Amino acid sequence: MILIELNQVLKKIVLKVADESAVALNEKIIEQIEFEISGEKSRGDFATSCCLKLAKYFKKKPVELAKIIVANFNNKKIENIKIEGPGFINIFISPETKSELLKNILIQGDGWGLTKDYSGKILLEFVSSNPTGPLHVGHGRGAVLGMAIANLLENIGYEVTKEYYVNDAGRQISILTSSVLLNAYVKTFEADGTYEGKYVKELAKIFRSNFGELDKKIDFGFLDEDKDIRLDAISKYFKTEFRDAWKEAKKFAVGEILNLIKEDLHNFNIIHDHWFNESSLGEVEDNESDLSKSLETIKNQGHTYTKDGAEWFKTTEFGDDKDRVLLRENKEPTYYLTDVGYHKNKIDRNFDSYINIFGADHHGYIPRLTAAFNVMKKEHQDIEFLLYQLVNLYEEGIKKSMSTRRGEYFSLNDLREDLGPDVIKFFFLEKKSDHPIDFDMDLAKDESKNNPYFYAQYAYVRCCSILAKSSFDPTNEIDLNEIASCYEITSKAINYPLILKEYALERSPHSLVHFIKDFSATFHSFYEQNPVLTDNKIISNSRLLITSITKLILKNSFKVLNVKPLEKM
Repeated sequence: MILIELNQVLKKIVLKVADESAVALNEKIIEQIEFEISGEKSRGDFATSCCLKLAKYFKKKPVELAKIIVANFNNKKIENIKIEGPGFINIFISPETKSELLKNILIQGDGWGLTKDYSGKILLEFVSSNPTGPLHVGHGRGAVLGMAIANLLENIGYEVTKEYYVNDAGRQISILTSSVLLNAYVKTFEADGTYEGKYVKELAKIFRSNFGELDKKIDFGFLDEDKDIRLDAISKYFKTEFRDAWKEAKKFAVGEILNLIKEDLHNFNIIHDHWFNESSLGEVEDNESDLSKSLETIKNQGHTYTKDGAEWFKTTEFGDDKDRVLLRENKEPTYYLTDVGYHKNKIDRNFDSYINIFGADHHGYIPRLTAAFNVMKKEHQDIEFLLYQLVNLYEEGIKKSMSTRRGEYFSLNDLREDLGPDVIKFFFLEKKSDHPIDFDMDLAKDESKNNPYFYAQYAYVRCCSILAKSSFDPTNEIDLNEIASCYEITSKAINYPLILKEYALERSPHSLVHFIKDFSATFHSFYEQNPVLTDNKIISNSRLLITSITKLILKNSFKVLNVKPLEKM
């Protein structure tokens, strides 16, 4: 890439001047000697302020140092080089060079944007919704975010494994199982806190049809008035008195809901490489289980203590607001120990980095999980947490319900059926993940430039329509003035791999959405002011080159976001 080449030249010149002036520069200073994408036509294609930083070492004014550097700058790809202000250096690439760079982009095709500058194995966990009901739109945001980040990371060379953690054990699964059995066999019984809604009733109906009747009468006369105690008592009762029914209902309910989740993700083209079941962590009594191994690892390093019969982890030593219980006084593992055991399993699979994408309600998990990870990890491993905020759905100005427990909510599948998956992905990714989204369903359906998804897709459709009539011929003559006049398109296209690299390192797919919006708007403006197909073949070929470049950049950008580009609308 031209920027990398110019930076190498710049460093070489500065080091030569430093050597001639007997000036010693450390590595940290040398790293700062570089051009940046200017972003403004008046400042050229690339600009550097390095002379302002280096001047004190050379004991010269920045502008004087800039003059020395410019005098040594001799590169045929440069049309002009200017010194501005107190010592800024602006580089202008020649139109001939730009033309050749653009043609090379077309040769690279789908590979343009890949840098592969990094290596290493990353385990990316995202979605991981409990299999207690269909996915809601909040889960959808996490899914879309995870897939886009995975694509960005793979673009720069990382080997990414995408994982879904299936919570197929624990209290919520017990409540789900009880909910199915209650709906199947005790239709008049009301238990506050159970799962409700159409999907539970449908599961109950199918289960009763498949399993048949229970072998004895159900009696809840013993139940406590406290809601949570009642829920746990119901679960214990079914487990004890109707063991076979409980076992089968649990297996059936989790399996069916997990199938719904997988179908929802498939419909959004969200692909997980691995589905990890919580139940595979084993029992804490088993010395070979992940639960037992994680507990012993933390204990052996002196980070636990016993209080009131329970085993505590000194998480406050690692920045948590309070210590956490790992093992209850009855020797039952806490949810926290389950999470710790899962991360022990992750660590043992020997990835280099671990990225967890959680909903914002999991903010409190970060210090306690980080504490456990740092105690158990291998030296080369690190962990990262990304949080995403809520999605609020609005239609005709009215906010839609998102309640999951009662089953009265607008599901991710409902949203997909109403709008289609790709516009949803685009809107979900448009904002930074730590900002909530007010999703306007009416805007998502609007086929005008007010809808950023529509406007971006329309730019791609325009490119396809033009190129279907007459494609770019690289053997034809190019009007270099035409290329020079399209500064924004050519600059972004030439530097596209570096732009994607920056977004990957920042974990910011929202920046790519804004890139697409700006790039599309620029092309629309170009199209409206410059008829592509004219009687002048040289002009037409130049504009066909710009159109071809636009199509390629949009196509590759949509691909990273996991959005399908439309060739017609």
